[in-house]
Parts: sequence; structure tokens; C-alpha cells
Amino acid sequence: MQYPRLRSGLSVALTLAVMACLPACTSLHQKPEAQPGATAEAKPKEPLPALSYPLYRVKSGDTLWAIAMHFDKDYKELARINSLDDKYTIYADQALRLEEEGKPEEPAKTVVKPPVTPPVVAAAKPATAKKPPKSAASSVAAAAAKPATGAVAKPAAAIAKTSPSVSSPVQPLPKSGSLKWGWPASGALLQRFSNEGVGSKGLDISGNRGDPVRAAAEGVVVYAGEGLVGYGKLIIVRHSEDYISAYAHNDRLIATEGQRVKLGQTIAELGSSGAERDKLHFEIRYKGKPIDPLTQLPAIN
Repeated sequence: MQYPRLRSGLSVALTLAVMACLPACTSLHQKPEAQPGATAEAKPKEPLPALSYPLYRVKSGDTLWAIAMHFDKDYKELARINSLDDKYTIYADQALRLEEEGKPEEPAKTVVKPPVTPPVVAAAKPATAKKPPKSAASSVAAAAAKPATGAVAKPAAAIAKTSPSVSSPVQPLPKSGSLKWGWPASGALLQRFSNEGVGSKGLDISGNRGDPVRAAAEGVVVYAGEGLVGYGKLIIVRHSEDYISAYAHNDRLIATEGQRVKLGQTIAELGSSGAERDKLHFEIRYKGKPIDPLTQLPAIN
């Protein structure tokens, strides 16, 4: 019988088969070689330095004066920081710096205050090399800055207004120290200026709907609209390089942007737009900051 030899042959064959399989099996568990130029894990990119100043995105109809008042800034400082021309021209969708550029330490901040969107057609950024159209800000500045040598164009008309007309040349604004102030309304004081807590940035004066609202000093109207949240129908008058005054919650606006007004001239009618009752909210700002109007207005007898 040949059984022992057969078993021996089978054992040898199985042994050879197992040995032949070992290299192949071992290769399945080997770590693949790294390919030239490849990495197992991409190194994360370091973030770029963040901007260290807040920005405001200009909306259609904005003027530099309205933006400055909204953020308690001096319009001249905003113009300097943003390298604006001497007419303070701004364009819709333009990013304005609200503060001086600093070191890139903190993440970029985006202003989240309600947008300033008066119903005035703002300048559109030119698409070609043509001369850009005048914005409300540029037209107002032309009327308020240096003495004009020719006719000065009024600002872009509001939607409900007619086409722009030409205004007469105006004289330079008086210096801050020579300003004469008067009361803008004849009602009783409802609220005084206060810096405490939320406070009040001006005076609230009582009155009846339709009562005259008068310019508190000589100047040029640099804003007339209702785009600043909380102010209703608002007029802003620029009196000098440092002083502006604001008249809020009007029922009807009489003075228009670019118009020269005199002390005591009626510029609006008292109302309750943006307020709970008929009243005038009156502010005086010095270099962009609210001050107590009672320090400038004549004493009440």
C-alpha cells in the first residue's frame, strides 16, 4: 500500500502553497509608500490679518452728513479717513471707514446699526471714464463750502420731486464763534438733554401738528428726508465747519437740501412722524458729537 507516501506528498504540496502565499498576504498589510509631492494631511492655512476698523456700506440716497449724524461722527473726519474729495462725493455700495485704521488685532467688524436710507436718489458709481454724477452729498457740499463763482446745482431730486433746478450762489458760512442761536419752536420743554444711560441727545419740545419749526441759526440744509430710523421726517442744517442742528418728527418738510436758511426761517411743520405724539426733537452737534442745546440757545424768561 502507498498511503504513507501519498500523505507525505500532500503535506509537501500544502506546505509549498502556504509558503508561496505568505509574501502576497504580507504585502496586503504594508503601508503604501508616500507619493512625491503628496502629504497625508494638508497643513491649514493661516488666516489673513483682520481689519481693525468698522465699515458702513453706503445705501442709495445717503449723504455724508446723515451718515455722520447716525454714528455720532464728524463728517470732516469721515471725509479725511476715506480720502473723499472736497465735495464729499460718495457712491451707493461704497464701503466707508467709520474709524481710523489701526493694527490688525481684532476680527473685522461690520456695522449692524439700521441703514441710513433716505428717499433721495444717490449717485451711481460710474461704469466708464465719464464724469460721475453728483450725489446728494456732493451737491450739498458745493452749496455749503467755498463761495461759488457760478450757479450751483441743487442735489438729486427726491422721487416725488421734479427735475433738479439751479440755485443762486451762496456766501460762506459764518465762523463757529459768531453764530447767533434762537429757539426752533415755541412750546414747552418735554425732555432735556442727558448723557446718562440711553439718555437724550437733544431737547423734546411740545407743540401742535402744523406749528412752524424754525432754523435755530443761519446755515445750509444738508439733509431733508426720513431715512434715519427713529427720527421720522428730519432736517439737518449745517451752520459752520463745526456745528450742525437737527429737527426731527416733522409732519412736513419745507426746506430742501442745498437751501440757504436764515435764523428763525420756517423750515418744517411740527408733527409726530417716528414719534408717539406731536413734538419737535431738536439736537445741536459740535464736531459730530451731541451737546446740550441749552448751552447755545437764549435763556428762557
